[in-house]
Amino acid sequence: MNRSTLAFGVMAACLLTGFVSPNALAQPSPGGQSLWINDGNNGTAFPRGRVNRLGYQINVRLSAPDIPETQRVEIDFMTTGGPTTADLNFTLLLSPRGDGHSPPQSALEVEIPFQIPEKSTQQTIVRHVPKTSYGDAYEVSILENGQSITPVPNEIGKSLQRYTAINEGIRNELRWRLIWINSEQDQDLREKSLQSLIESTFDMQWDADVLQPEQLRVNEDGRVNEPFVAVQSHAPDELPLDWRSWLPFDAVVIHREDYLKFQAEQPSWWKPLMQWVRGGGVILIRGTPPEQKNDIQRISSSASTLDAATIDAYAISALQSLRTGAAEMSNNWGRMYAVNQQVDEATQRGIDAIEKFRRSFANAFANHANTRLGTEMGMQAFPLQAGLLIQLPAHQDDEPVSILDWRTTKNLLGFHAHRTLRRGVDPMIGTQRFFEWMIPGVSQPPVYTFMGFLGLFVILVGPVAYRKTTKSGRSYLMFLIAPVLAIATTVAMMGYGIIADGFGTRLRARQITWANADGDAMSRTRSTYFAGIRPSNGLRFPANASVTLLLDNEETSWEDRINQRFDPRGTVSVTDDEIRFSSRLLPSRQQRQFVVEQPRDQFGTVRITKSESDAVKRVSVELKNECELDLQSVLIRDQDGLFFLADDVSSGESARAKLVTSLDASKLMGDWYKRQWLVNSKTNRQSDSTNGQARRRLLTETFDVINKIRSTLGLTAAPTDGVFEYELQQRMQLGKSLPNRSYIALAELSDDVPAIEGISIENSIHFVMGDLP
Repeated sequence: MNRSTLAFGVMAACLLTGFVSPNALAQPSPGGQSLWINDGNNGTAFPRGRVNRLGYQINVRLSAPDIPETQRVEIDFMTTGGPTTADLNFTLLLSPRGDGHSPPQSALEVEIPFQIPEKSTQQTIVRHVPKTSYGDAYEVSILENGQSITPVPNEIGKSLQRYTAINEGIRNELRWRLIWINSEQDQDLREKSLQSLIESTFDMQWDADVLQPEQLRVNEDGRVNEPFVAVQSHAPDELPLDWRSWLPFDAVVIHREDYLKFQAEQPSWWKPLMQWVRGGGVILIRGTPPEQKNDIQRISSSASTLDAATIDAYAISALQSLRTGAAEMSNNWGRMYAVNQQVDEATQRGIDAIEKFRRSFANAFANHANTRLGTEMGMQAFPLQAGLLIQLPAHQDDEPVSILDWRTTKNLLGFHAHRTLRRGVDPMIGTQRFFEWMIPGVSQPPVYTFMGFLGLFVILVGPVAYRKTTKSGRSYLMFLIAPVLAIATTVAMMGYGIIADGFGTRLRARQITWANADGDAMSRTRSTYFAGIRPSNGLRFPANASVTLLLDNEETSWEDRINQRFDPRGTVSVTDDEIRFSSRLLPSRQQRQFVVEQPRDQFGTVRITKSESDAVKRVSVELKNECELDLQSVLIRDQDGLFFLADDVSSGESARAKLVTSLDASKLMGDWYKRQWLVNSKTNRQSDSTNGQARRRLLTETFDVINKIRSTLGLTAAPTDGVFEYELQQRMQLGKSLPNRSYIALAELSDDVPAIEGISIENSIHFVMGDLP
């Protein structure tokens, strides 16, 4: 049986199961402002009994996705009597349960201090917590002034099956998660559009055991519970006010009229949405009427990232795959239908329902000779810094988003369709890429020095001590001299290693800030920390950041870890002012890495203030640095493709940038990029046989989630370190080069990058890139 036959057979079986058991996976509807709650296990209340002697009630909810991503925590406080008579100080504690997180040593303990002001009757607190494990099972406690308000903790989340959590975790990472923003313009088409989305996945080639009953059902809230797609539909007034709430999702689907309306009105949730997009998110615009398909200036002032031929090629490929799938479905179903003639009445109804679906699908894609595709239907792709804005093909008002539209869009997005590849970091099991950005010469054995100590020991014990004692007739003293010298040599080696590394803290950071023409920016910082002595105050990061721990992984797979002892990595405390990791996450004399993504509103930009109108006569331009940081060097490419270079431009100052050739500009960017290189000595020391064994093991075990996803999706050109690193590499190293009307510059690290006060910064670099106004 070939793969397509197997895929259809399993799909048909699941359709049949869903038909027979229509309520197998029904879900409760969330209440209030609990935007991301789509699982009944993700909430709890204090106190839980009918008798409430506290005078108040506190409800705690977690975001439903159990993937390793920033987790949204909602705390609802309400009094049962009158307003509070004094300030109340609480701390929410989330203690991970051993049966609810995988790998077993990847979870974090969470502390969320919060205060309820005097004269309050109701208040909602929302915090965003770094999450480094798959799973969401916690023991939940609330302390008031340091004392628990209940005798025993509540439980939240659900248990994991130890040996199936790995496959479930990878499938959840691969699942395409969308937010559908409801609109009065097409409310009656929502269910049909989402049904088309689900049907477009009918021939996906994932493992058969991921398929579950009701995979092709959409409930009344628009949520889809099936293995390839997960959709939540929400009204605009339910959307979040923090950009990190969008991080577990891959795309937002919004009607064109609403997009233009909200773009002009700028509701409170619009800015967080745009921050998420600038960091790599995707917006899909539906509902474009045919007469407005070329009216793209209102959508985006940027040129399309893809030319018409490329978009049309994706559309043709999607259509051809659907035609092939429809033909194979007809053949496969004919054989399957013949086998299942002797069935009971309920099963026969299921078979008839599947046959109806098969016929409608096959008829829809049997003849498409005159189908207009891609750009002919107005499909466009626009960049919003690291993110994308996609205008879906135009349709009449009574036509839903079609199967072909969804398939073309998924093909066009490529790696942008998957949040894991966009963020480029997995906090669960780590990666060998950890060793590409270390602090040189720290927490590494000084091999040659140790060889010197050992050589000195050999000389002292052999030619010196032995000869001296033998000549004096006291050779028996060697039984005392040799151990003493061995102990002294060992102590000297250990002491040298400690003294050489020092007792302070060090930081090596690579910061990339990507600014738009208006001066708003997103930054991504990869930081390596070393502490001679563990810092007592831990590490403190900005309150509006998304912080991810990047682990070193010396070829230990997820499968190898599942039988290890359960032991949380440390504690993270989240307040309105900061995100603080406990000192346990930075052990003494070890290197630890963190990846921080952060919006920087009004960071500033670089603009050309004076320039010759004739490109032939243009030998220099005057530029102004409007960034909040001084720029050490800035390279500009103007509208005609000419390069200009200026050095040492202070914030708010103007300078004259001189013309440089394309070759010199390319060499300069190459030199800048080399400054952030670090040879991965650990990988280089591996033998070919070790590499060969690792490659063979990677076929069946999970050593690196990002590479596992790339392999599963067949994406060879996907980034491994996130879209920011990928874009920097494209601009500075490869053929894409620096786009016209853009710049790239070097600057000092932002003040809020170091997470430890008084730290020593070394071998760091800060790239600032963006578009010219």
